[in-house]
Amino acid sequence: MRYWKGSIALSATRDYPLLRQVLHSGFITHSQLFEFLRLDYCASSRNAFSNRVLRLVEHGLLTRHELPFINREIVYSVSETGASELAGKGEYHASSVEHLKLGSGQSRLHHSLELNEIHLALKRTGTLVYWTPEMEIRSRNDLTTAGYWKYYDAVVVVRLAGQDCRFALEYERTPKAARQYLSVRKRIEQETSITHFLYLVPNYDLLWFVADKLSECKRPVHFGLLKDFLQLTLALPVRRNGSPVSMTLTSVLTHGQAVQKTGSLWENIAV
Repeated sequence: MRYWKGSIALSATRDYPLLRQVLHSGFITHSQLFEFLRLDYCASSRNAFSNRVLRLVEHGLLTRHELPFINREIVYSVSETGASELAGKGEYHASSVEHLKLGSGQSRLHHSLELNEIHLALKRTGTLVYWTPEMEIRSRNDLTTAGYWKYYDAVVVVRLAGQDCRFALEYERTPKAARQYLSVRKRIEQETSITHFLYLVPNYDLLWFVADKLSECKRPVHFGLLKDFLQLTLALPVRRNGSPVSMTLTSVLTHGQAVQKTGSLWENIAV
């Protein structure tokens, strides 16, 4: 088959998985993208991967952001052209990439890159069954009657002790206005499709703030630190709203009875 000069033939096993990963991530670094594809057996050679990404950038399917961050790499997002191509392949909300434009602030970008690290940490454990990204959640919520009550950062399914365990994940990188947590609380209380809710935060002060705002939520919401999750993943010590007792995330998800006291982690947190 012959192609017009300047056109591109996309591989179903190499190009489309790459484009989908970038779309689902929002923003993603070069190394993060390679790691996702390596774990999904869609890439093995770093050089071949880099050439493929360059080709997609040159044909306008990916947007490259060269940002002046210390120790940061090139960051990618899907272009309008790339999103349009994926929309024809059945991708959720792929026709709109307005939220991927940096604008004056970079909060969304940092949030996406750190959420990618959470996703990768789970993939490396071998327990991850499915990661539903925010884009897919938005599509389900907006276009069907079978959605969730909230736009979560992800809905995650992991396999533990022979059972599939699902939880809603929120990465709270920065605090919301205090009044917004009342709406968050109400939406969590109305949720019927999910039993477990996990909030990860980057520091103790924000953990205290968010846990305090959700302390009276009628559903159990668990809180943990990002740095500990990246190191311990499902062995992360978490604490439920309104409770002084700490358990591992695995115990929470499997309804385990073993309670682990972790005073050094929580001794400065009063909920």
